[in-house]
Amino acid sequence: MVIPVEVNGTKLTFLLDTGVSSTIMFSLSEIDSLALNDSKLIRLRGLGEGGSIPALKSSLNKIKIGKVTDVNHTIFVVFDKSLSLSKRMGIPIHGIIGHDFFKNLVVKTNYNTRKIFLYAPENYIEKECKKCEVFDLTFHNKKPYLNVTNIYGNESDVFTLLIDSGSSDAIWLFDNAILEINLNNKWFDDFLGQGLSGDIFGKRSKIPKMSIGNFEMTNIKAVSYTHLRAHET
Repeated sequence: MVIPVEVNGTKLTFLLDTGVSSTIMFSLSEIDSLALNDSKLIRLRGLGEGGSIPALKSSLNKIKIGKVTDVNHTIFVVFDKSLSLSKRMGIPIHGIIGHDFFKNLVVKTNYNTRKIFLYAPENYIEKECKKCEVFDLTFHNKKPYLNVTNIYGNESDVFTLLIDSGSSDAIWLFDNAILEINLNNKWFDDFLGQGLSGDIFGKRSKIPKMSIGNFEMTNIKAVSYTHLRAHET
C-alpha cells in the first residue's frame, strides 16, 4: 500500500508497512524542499548479523495523512541509496510508515477501492460482516502477530506469523530447514531483498496448505530466510 504523506509541509509518498514500528525515510538529498527538525546522527541495525548503518534521527516533525496530523513525530533517515524503494517499485517512494503514526487510530483498508480510512476509536462504529471472521492479534515490539495452523497438514500445530503489509511475499519462514524437510526438496535458492544490514538470501517454494480460522488456502508461495550478506560500512 503506497499512500500520500505530508512531512513538515512537503508532500511525499510512503509505503504503509505494518511490519515496522518507526517511520523511516530514504534518499533525503533528493527532496530539496524538506526540512527536518531536531536531528542527530545515530546507527541502525536491521535483519541478521550484518552490523549497523549510519542514520539520522529527527524528532518533533509534523506528519499529516488526510485530515489526521501528528505534530511530534520521530523520523529515521537512512543515507544508503541502495536501500531506496523507488527503483525496485518503479514509483517514487520516500519512506515507510507504520505503528508510530497509526497506533492510536482505527485503520480500515479497502483493497478493491484502493483506499484506507482512519478513525478516532471513539468515532468508529464497527459494522457486522456475515462473510467475515474475527481473529485475535498479539503485539510484540509494536508489531501485530496472528496464529495460523495446518501449515504441514497437522491441525494441532500452531504457528505465530507477523502481519506485514509491506512484504510482497505471501509467507516468510525463519527456520532454515523448514522448506527442505517438509516440501520434498522442491525449493530453490534466491535473493529475497535488502534489509538495513545487508542483502537477504533464502529459499523459495510453496506450502501445500495453511488455515486461518475457517479459511483454508492451498499452494501458497513461501520463502525461508537463510542468511544475510552484510553491507560494507
